[in-house]
Amino acid sequence: MKSIAALQETKGSFSIGLAIGDGWNLISKYLGYYIAAGVLTVMIGVGVGMIPFVGGLANNLILSPCFMASAVYLTWRISKGFGWDDFGDMFKGFNYATPVLVATLIQTVIGLGIAALCFYNFLPQIIELYDATQGPDAIRNQEEIAVILKKIFLNTQNILFFSLFLVAMLLLKTIWIFSTHFIVVYKMDAWPAMQLSRRISTFNLMRIIGLLVVLWLIITVSIIPCGIGLLFSLPFSIGATYSAFAQITDSDAADDINNDMFNFIKGGDAS
Repeated sequence: MKSIAALQETKGSFSIGLAIGDGWNLISKYLGYYIAAGVLTVMIGVGVGMIPFVGGLANNLILSPCFMASAVYLTWRISKGFGWDDFGDMFKGFNYATPVLVATLIQTVIGLGIAALCFYNFLPQIIELYDATQGPDAIRNQEEIAVILKKIFLNTQNILFFSLFLVAMLLLKTIWIFSTHFIVVYKMDAWPAMQLSRRISTFNLMRIIGLLVVLWLIITVSIIPCGIGLLFSLPFSIGATYSAFAQITDSDAADDINNDMFNFIKGGDAS
């Protein structure tokens, strides 16, 4: 595995085709576990989301990011030859809750700032749309909602700002795509992990965008059969993204295998 210093000094790269192939090879070995963990994650998220006021925040800032950290940990472990022996390892990402939470907060605040800048001009319509879609009368407000949507999306200026927002969010997703990987694999704090992700992602900008487009198309197609395909496409996207990271960092190098790497509690045994 390349050192942090080496990654800061050199420019790594990856192959989209290899990421696609390796991604499937990685997750297919334990596909049943990935699917079961995904279903359980959704069930937990739905349960927590029912908690008034804080449920949505807890899901977006803590649960979802930590479960993603677990997915990165497990995929890394599989790539190193350790496998996925204990289903409970799907909760390992919570050992990184603090840096994951900080990274998520930073990205959320920046995303909200960009949204505020892009959507400022039609904020009144957005508030009007929000009011019309809330409460038991939302079903009866379909005509009003349609009129509001026309005001928003049939305005050339609004379309321009919305397009700029989508491009900005894509760029943020691209440059910080490996933040969680660096937090988990290199045990880095949030901001240094985001900075290193930005550095290597900027050099691989078009490749990462290409990979994201391919994964987006696969996920979109997988939704068609009643969404069942998501059980396969989402784990696959995790594996493909990890493969891109591994190609750049050599995080799956066989000569780095040792149980101590997977100890999350001092003095604990690798499971």
